Amino acid sequence: MKRRRFSRIVAAVLAAALCALPLAGCGFGSSKDEVNVIAWDGTWSDQMFKDFEAQTGIKVNVTYIDDTETLASRLIHGGSSYDVIDLEGAYINLFVKYGLLAKIDDSKIPNQKYIVKAYNKGAPGDRKLKYTVPDMAPDYTTVVYNKETCPIEIHSFKDLANPKLKGQVAMISATGSLYGEALKALGYNPSTAGRKEIKKANDLLAKIKKNVKAFAGESAVSQLENGECSVAYCWDYPVLCNDSKANWSKFGYVKLSDGYEQYQQYWAISKRSKHKEAAEKLINFILNPKELAKSYKAYGGVPLEKREVIGKYLKSDYYSNPVIAYAKDMADGNLWNVSVNDKQTEIMDEYYTKLMGKTN
Repeated sequence: MKRRRFSRIVAAVLAAALCALPLAGCGFGSSKDEVNVIAWDGTWSDQMFKDFEAQTGIKVNVTYIDDTETLASRLIHGGSSYDVIDLEGAYINLFVKYGLLAKIDDSKIPNQKYIVKAYNKGAPGDRKLKYTVPDMAPDYTTVVYNKETCPIEIHSFKDLANPKLKGQVAMISATGSLYGEALKALGYNPSTAGRKEIKKANDLLAKIKKNVKAFAGESAVSQLENGECSVAYCWDYPVLCNDSKANWSKFGYVKLSDGYEQYQQYWAISKRSKHKEAAEKLINFILNPKELAKSYKAYGGVPLEKREVIGKYLKSDYYSNPVIAYAKDMADGNLWNVSVNDKQTEIMDEYYTKLMGKTN
């Protein structure tokens, strides 16, 4: 299943934009028999939404996005019209802080009982899941490598600075993930807003950049699969495993000794939703194991729900995919995750601009 993470953006700008939502009134209509969804592309089954329409008579209008700028733009220009939002955990604190989410009535979403207990945890800003419901199992940002062509053993993020990797590294360009990982590798708290620490993280990234062949935006899959790069810092191992069984033995992942990022996606309902009842009904429908399985059939990934309830709707060999073992292995490591911090993001963006302005 493709997982599109939030790309580089200044949190303060996003916050200011979201605060302007009451001014926005364009977008979909306000019929009580519809629900408007904004969700990440390449994740959800269209058939699932059609089934909801057929069973309930409620029309589903889905807007698909694949980067943060588009999400922010859609919310600004049609913010008062969206009901259900597919949110990355790091940004939930921001949405809660500015009063943009409605509290969810858990009694209306009984299918939450099917979620694996370890996955049914809230993100910073909503640890008790008052405003959100997990919509995916956790995933991880780490090093993925070609077992046949990677010239060194990698244990730490700092190993990506090894000269033997010259011209062989691909990296996603998400500021928070890059600087958070560099901070963690240097022994600092990945959520620190200390300029001194972030500068040192930038120095490490500058060393690694000498080996970078491509900054791959939201995904390094193409660079790995076409052989352009033998190693990548990314969140793409599940995608590679879903793309081809040949990738199962071709690529490996690193359980970084200095720690690695865990992230998760959540469903939320806009505070300004005109269809809250329909929105809760849709979220509950998506969490019906039979329906949720349709998205895994289409895009793969680690099931959010317990095997005994969702496994019967998946292929008989679904749990043979190495991404299942990967998820279990990565879940007990040196994990880190952070929520968006205006000050930290501002400093990171400042250094990122300088970093990308330098030549290899």
